[in-house]
Amino acid sequence: MNKKFLGRICCLIILVFLMSGCTSTKEEKVITNVAPEQTVQQPVETAPQVPAEKPAKKEAPASDINIKEKKKEASSPVPAKKEPEPKKAEKEKPAPSAKEARTANASTKPVPKQETGIYKGYKGPVQGEIKYKEGTPAAQNSSTHKASGDIGSPYHVQLFVTKDYGHKKMFGKRVGLVKDEVGMEVLFRNLDIQTAYGGGFVNAINNLESHYTFFTGSERKKLDWFYWVNGILAPIGIAEYRPHPGDVIWWDYHDWSTTMFIPGVIGSYPQPFKNGFGGKNPGTAIMYADGYEQSAQQLKKSLQTKGVKKIDVVPYEPGALQNPRKYYILIGAWEQLQKNSSTLEKMNTKNKLIGVYVKFADGKLHALDFNGKVITSYQQAGAIYTNAGGMGSIYPFWLITGTDQQGVQRALDTLLHRPDSITQHFGAVITESGIENVPYVN
Repeated sequence: MNKKFLGRICCLIILVFLMSGCTSTKEEKVITNVAPEQTVQQPVETAPQVPAEKPAKKEAPASDINIKEKKKEASSPVPAKKEPEPKKAEKEKPAPSAKEARTANASTKPVPKQETGIYKGYKGPVQGEIKYKEGTPAAQNSSTHKASGDIGSPYHVQLFVTKDYGHKKMFGKRVGLVKDEVGMEVLFRNLDIQTAYGGGFVNAINNLESHYTFFTGSERKKLDWFYWVNGILAPIGIAEYRPHPGDVIWWDYHDWSTTMFIPGVIGSYPQPFKNGFGGKNPGTAIMYADGYEQSAQQLKKSLQTKGVKKIDVVPYEPGALQNPRKYYILIGAWEQLQKNSSTLEKMNTKNKLIGVYVKFADGKLHALDFNGKVITSYQQAGAIYTNAGGMGSIYPFWLITGTDQQGVQRALDTLLHRPDSITQHFGAVITESGIENVPYVN
């Protein structure tokens, strides 16, 4: 009996020993679907260079449709699996230099090899080079941002630089373009450019700098650079916009304390009707008021000789201005055009706030300065000016109008026979004495 009992005890001991031997002593591997938080480089966010009060921390003012690069943190739900160790340790890559880092962030497509041979004097992209010292006035480091030089190319754009709403000319030249490059490249080659806020903000051109970016207190003023492509205030920054052959790129330095944005200018005529914006052209509709159909047909023929395609001539429809999807040119006396048009009535009332410096009231045409003050008034005069649905709209509408039929005819004759006379004009008032660029400046 005792032997049987002892035998059973031995069997139990052996069984426990065997079971414990089959149990792994290794730690159990935990698999999770949550990875450590990582910083991910987001695409460049483009924002109009919108003038805004500067907060405590330095931010880019909105002067010329600027571009700020922003980094956002994001979590990637990747399983935290143990990676096998490499057989051979890889050589650690050195950190990129400041120049390499900036060049890497430049929005410039590489030039195809088959294209490189057609450019003369082209040394490759220059956007991203260190052209400035952050916070240093342009005059103090002007030697570091000299133009690298124009290139020979079968592609060209017209580059204008002015001051005070086009009243003072600083630069005007047909310059070479590399296919698919961004507009900042064109600037760096032909102008002395100082950038800021990561390289996408044009802070100074030819030593004339923003009085908002690096200034404080009483020295800080709302004076900045703005730019238009084919007469349209670009909704993206110059470091993102890719010019197309024949584009007109126009920079102007002016006071924006009263008018923050000026959606359209007429001084790039026959643009935007010829090229459109960004390589896309929705077409043009010339809308005429009663009695002006022949004038509309004359303008159509004139535009066709300048290379403009897709032109329709149709009776004036006020409702079309509320949500335009093509370029409109309105021809007619002001009283005819503004009748039943809430869009034109609003434009005539807000004028200075939306970048319009022509006002009709009391049977007269009033020409304004950039603060909206009436400087001259005419009983009989014509006007050519433009506006759009708002900031960011790429469908401006033009007005060829006047106090009466004679005023309208003067404005029309300007486009038909003297189009160069409104080059680099924001708007034009036409009288028997000549053509005036509005707004006026002090």
